[in-house]
Amino acid sequence: MGAETELVQTHPHPVALHVISRPQPLRDALLTWYDQVHALRGMPWRKPYNHAWDIEQKAQRAYEVWVSEIMLQQTQVATVIPYYNKWMDRFPTIRDLAASDIDTVNGLWKGLGYYSRAARLLNGAKKAVEEFDGRLPDNAKDMENKVPGIGRYSAGAICSIAYNERVPVLDGNVHRLLSRVLALHAPPKAKQTLDVLWAGASAFVPDADRPGDVNQALIELGSTVCKVREPSCGVCPLQQWCAAYERQEAHGQGKEDEGTNYATSNSGNQRQNVSDIEELCTLCEPLPVGSRVSAYPMKAEKKKAREELDIVNVIEWRKNASGARWFLLVRRPEGGLLAGLHEFPTAQNVPVTTSPTAQITIADTLLSALLACPPPTRSSRSAAPSDSSSQASRRRPAKPSPGTRDVPHAGGHGLQVVKIVPAGDVLHVFSHIRKTYRVQWVLLEGGADGSEPPSLVERPDLAFEELAAAKPKTVKGKSSRKDGSTSSEKARGTSPTSPPQGQTTQWVPLDAVADANIGTGVVKIWRQVRALWADGEKDEVADDNGHDA
Repeated sequence: MGAETELVQTHPHPVALHVISRPQPLRDALLTWYDQVHALRGMPWRKPYNHAWDIEQKAQRAYEVWVSEIMLQQTQVATVIPYYNKWMDRFPTIRDLAASDIDTVNGLWKGLGYYSRAARLLNGAKKAVEEFDGRLPDNAKDMENKVPGIGRYSAGAICSIAYNERVPVLDGNVHRLLSRVLALHAPPKAKQTLDVLWAGASAFVPDADRPGDVNQALIELGSTVCKVREPSCGVCPLQQWCAAYERQEAHGQGKEDEGTNYATSNSGNQRQNVSDIEELCTLCEPLPVGSRVSAYPMKAEKKKAREELDIVNVIEWRKNASGARWFLLVRRPEGGLLAGLHEFPTAQNVPVTTSPTAQITIADTLLSALLACPPPTRSSRSAAPSDSSSQASRRRPAKPSPGTRDVPHAGGHGLQVVKIVPAGDVLHVFSHIRKTYRVQWVLLEGGADGSEPPSLVERPDLAFEELAAAKPKTVKGKSSRKDGSTSSEKARGTSPTSPPQGQTTQWVPLDAVADANIGTGVVKIWRQVRALWADGEKDEVADDNGHDA
């Protein structure tokens, strides 16, 4: 390994290197820069603080900033702007938001991702209206402690911007910026590291006249200038105080190789002899010789996302082969991953060894749990495809054919499962989970009233994680339940287009599926199933014309 890439112990330096003891020059330079650039990206939530605002105007600003901060989590500014404008048109005040419901909120959020953020906004708004007279608390401590979903960073941003409170912020952008200003190369998520960075952020605001602008300037500088890769050091207003930049320049001039045991203090650019200082930094980790500014902050060790397999059942009903097509959607619980969104009935986190036969059993179990009068089970009658054919179906969507698990069974007052067709795998990656959705299309026809989709259980008992091993129990076409009732006793007829308030299941017409409150992963599944049908239609045309399928 060459000397230029060899890891060496970080040059000895005092703890004082990581302390901003004279923040005034940095703050002045920062605000001068911010006054020139604050409007360039056209962010509608960015407005100057007005000391003449009354309590209601400050509270309104707090609501606007809160919405923008939640939307900006894990999402770029350019993406957020149209969503923010649409949101404020629909919910101009916190009371308007509190009066809404999770379906409406998720509908506006659709496409923005990380849907739990929308639920947090709704829950926080309801609490603010019920407990704080429709206003978010006017100080960061109460806001963090009393409003669900607001942490230290968000509380600091909202209260400094809307209420002019002198409190710091530390998001990813400020974390990176201050790690470089302070030349701090330490485990980025360690408590000691975060304590140093919070202290650095705090140094900017205790006597600031414009704490909100100071915090926004730090965030803006980190986002647009002190970028992860290729930072624009030449235009940075804090360049002369940046210890990481000075180290980079010193190496370029060959000064690091002289073995000088000096460290630079960012608080005044004064050199101190390390040998005369008792308290040396023990937090920083080794760094390659000649590392550039972009080597800071220290890279976090990424935790590998866990792998999960879900069996997704796209359940379709139609009166007959030429009838209107309806699809069954289930709303997820209002807590946890993808809270309140709709999806196709799914068995979550099943064993990767789940066989094609077990997948049919899962479909049977779901039908028994979801339909008031389900068809008889077919898993015991349907022959599973061979291992080789099932493996091929996972690599690409299977094409419907007369031999694909296609043995109709009537039941539930004439309702029958016409076919269950494998549709291949869909990969979707969350921040902490790598999901493989194994999709199958379940086609139902008939029923007691051929003009309407089958009646649904309004609040089915869906223990999704147990479905892979579950075996449906039926009593004369009615699924038996833990509380002793039958599904027909719990069921009520549902509107085909939208469920009553609080209902978790609904039939949706073909043309409305894409517009339902579904997440990005479900959109991928829907596209894959539609591609399956398109392939099948092409094969039918080819067969009619005498070509090979």
